[in-house]
Amino acid sequence: MLICILVLNLILLFQKDAWDLETLKVWWKENMAAIQEIYKTEAYKTSQAEAIDATLEQIAAMTDTEEYTNDEWNTDEEDTNEWSDDIKAVVEEIVASNPVRGDKNARFTILEYTELHCPYCQRHAQAGTINSVLEAFPGEVNSVSRHYIIHGQSALELAAAMECIAELNPDVYYNAFEKAFDAYPVDMDGLKNIAIELGVNESDLNTCIDEWRYTQAVEDMMNQWWKLFGVSWTPGNVIIDRETGKFEVVPGAYPADTFIEKINAMKWE
Repeated sequence: MLICILVLNLILLFQKDAWDLETLKVWWKENMAAIQEIYKTEAYKTSQAEAIDATLEQIAAMTDTEEYTNDEWNTDEEDTNEWSDDIKAVVEEIVASNPVRGDKNARFTILEYTELHCPYCQRHAQAGTINSVLEAFPGEVNSVSRHYIIHGQSALELAAAMECIAELNPDVYYNAFEKAFDAYPVDMDGLKNIAIELGVNESDLNTCIDEWRYTQAVEDMMNQWWKLFGVSWTPGNVIIDRETGKFEVVPGAYPADTFIEKINAMKWE
């Protein structure tokens, strides 16, 4: 258990520092040399050594507490699944300002973090998982798709283009997502054709894409996903109870039954 905790802390430390370098856009190859030089500096090595020493001290203190048990640790984890006022404000803003599947006033919101080049996201989409959950809870659950980029620059560009579609014709946003996954792996020309067939103005779409209008917005979504819920994978889903403030993370392409069970449990907590 102690080894697992140590490894987890080290991973979190690395991920935090990686995100602090977000202005370098770490998933782009041309910046890798610059990132490697930063990680070689004595200042960086010193900061990491100090952070690791602090983590070891915390673990040592934990083992000195006789009352500590696995059950208490699990309880602590569950207690963290309650939103702060900051998280509440972010979730409400997301629901208010983005295309939403289902009733915007629903008690439960599923934030679905996805990527058009992610094969597991495609599996999740083609299984109709979120639609099945919405059908199981009419009026009680809604869903908002967000972007998390794993597969580099081309996936980032597609995500930004999807946000152009959301701006220009939000009513076809989820149809475009579904058709893009049907055409997996879709490229930019393919996504443009899908959007145009659904009624998005071609000239306006090209202008939005060429201006890179939503690239920063996609990057902000990624940072938000990590900072609010502490995860970095796709597909990634968070079920949020907007009444109680509790949330459940569903990491991966789980079937609809998993979501339904979790929502039913949250309804009666």
